[in-house]
Amino acid sequence: MIGKSTFMNQLSSALLRRQTPVASRLMPFSITFPPIRTSAKHGGGSARNSGDSAGRRLGVKRSENQYVNAGEILVRQRGTKFHPGDNAKLGRDFTVFATVSGYVKFFQKKISLRRTRKYVGIVFDRQTTLPRPEDEPTIRRVNKYIVPEVSTSASSL
Repeated sequence: MIGKSTFMNQLSSALLRRQTPVASRLMPFSITFPPIRTSAKHGGGSARNSGDSAGRRLGVKRSENQYVNAGEILVRQRGTKFHPGDNAKLGRDFTVFATVSGYVKFFQKKISLRRTRKYVGIVFDRQTTLPRPEDEPTIRRVNKYIVPEVSTSASSL
């Protein structure tokens, strides 16, 4: 008795050599194999880092000499590229916003020998420039008068 694997090996080698008499002698009947089913599409693997999020809309929102109301956002940023100047504050997500109504002014201040910082401030008159000199009194909006800051040394006398 011939083994199944030996039979198939002889059959395949005979068919490869095109010796049909041997093939017909070994196998008097025809064998039809069922069709092999293959996939129509490739298997899609799971993608881990393919999703992209929308932009966060960061940047300067109000330009120089533009009138803003109190509470309006001046700059949205990550970190402190712009620092808050006069009449502006820094939010907890580093957003600089106006605390009073007025005109936006951008300026730079030297903080050390080599470093400068960018600031955003609000002034009440368009002609006013920032930064103010250190000895100049702070301008507050109290009936549009200049209210000098009272220093602690002057009040103790």
